[in-house]
Amino acid sequence: MNRKPIRRTQAERRENTQRRVVDAAVEVLRRDGYAGFRVTAVARAAKVSRGAQTHHFPTKESLVLAAIEQVFRQAKERSLERVRALSPDDDVVAALLADCEEFFLGPYFPIALDMLNLGDRGPRLRKMIQAMSRGERLPVEQAWSAALEARGLGRQQAEDILWLSYSVVRGLAVRRLMQEDSVRTRRAIDLWHDIARRLIGSLPRARAA
Repeated sequence: MNRKPIRRTQAERRENTQRRVVDAAVEVLRRDGYAGFRVTAVARAAKVSRGAQTHHFPTKESLVLAAIEQVFRQAKERSLERVRALSPDDDVVAALLADCEEFFLGPYFPIALDMLNLGDRGPRLRKMIQAMSRGERLPVEQAWSAALEARGLGRQQAEDILWLSYSVVRGLAVRRLMQEDSVRTRRAIDLWHDIARRLIGSLPRARAA
């Protein structure tokens, strides 16, 4: 017996269109940067009409914000899942650095970096993205700081290790924009991992991760 195809509801169709448009916007931002971002390119990549796109995202700003929000939200979800998956015997520094690498050395951090450096090109948009960045990234930092504290570090010690880890990997990500050297990048991250573990082991009342 032939079954009739299941028809999606209007809400499901709307959600599907929005998802396709936002996914396409993220990829256009990654490929072309904000300076080269064109809403027509997004509609073409999403395979939707310009009218359908503007129905959901009436302005370029609203579309860019939705794309950046998705990048930050997905990164936050992956990071928090990694923290939740830690077991007491895990090397928390290695896990933290792996998370830093995924975010800062992955394909989407240059998008955030580009948007946070808009300057006079879009001061209002830059402020909105700065607020979004704080809202999405601070819970990740707090989760990793708590994971380090669970290994016996004091709060200030945990935050210092966290800040230094972020600074090392973020700095390498920026360096990569002018000089790609994956071998040296890997060596620098491994070196900081060893330094951080020795430092944790030497701190008063701290236990090695």
